[in-house]
Amino acid sequence: MSQSEHPPFLGVWTDPADPEPQAPREPLSRSRIVAAAVRVLDRDGVEGLSMRTLAQELHTAATSLYRHVHNKGELLDLTVDAVMAEVALPPAGTDWRTALRLVAMDLRRVLMSHRDAAVLHGSRMAIGPNALSRMEYLCSTLLAAGFSEEEAAAAGATIINYTVGSVLGEVMPTSALEASGYTWDQFAEEMSRRVAALPLDRYPTMRRMLPMLLGHHHDQPFEYGLDALIAGLAARRSSPA
Repeated sequence: MSQSEHPPFLGVWTDPADPEPQAPREPLSRSRIVAAAVRVLDRDGVEGLSMRTLAQELHTAATSLYRHVHNKGELLDLTVDAVMAEVALPPAGTDWRTALRLVAMDLRRVLMSHRDAAVLHGSRMAIGPNALSRMEYLCSTLLAAGFSEEEAAAAGATIINYTVGSVLGEVMPTSALEASGYTWDQFAEEMSRRVAALPLDRYPTMRRMLPMLLGHHHDQPFEYGLDALIAGLAARRSSPA
């Protein structure tokens, strides 16, 4: 007589419990794909954002993504616009100078909070609904302040381009330094030491001002340039409100 599967009285009490049924998987959607793309961007940067890595993030096949996003370029455009949705707009009635400043400051904050977001923004044509709503706000604010349509278009684009370019100037050298194992403070210290060893008659100004120039990677220089830019726009306004 063969043995039963379990000794008497023990089987049901010593067997592992049946696994809990898995919750139904959330269906794929464009919004879910874009949210995952932002997570991948933050973790892996622009170079790591691909349809393959995105499929892995969502635990699905890459082919499933193409029912919602046609290609990688479209994915990048959607990701840029998702980031732009985080830029806050000032309340109605804000003075135009303050409004431009607030938008630029918050755009900088958002771009700095997402890895490679400025790189991605600078490489795509940001014309999604969230990007357009921010530009709509800037241009309508400038028009209400007395700028012509041509001036408002140029001024709005200049504010955005100045901000994106400034962030690029901050994050790209820092990324290269970090990839080589240095922090920005370590680099600044080493640079200061090397410049201090240069002949005084060759770089007298740089020997005094290098710490200020290396301080470019802070809020104060960005705000200085932004305020100068807005003051210049005010001076060029064709018909004061």
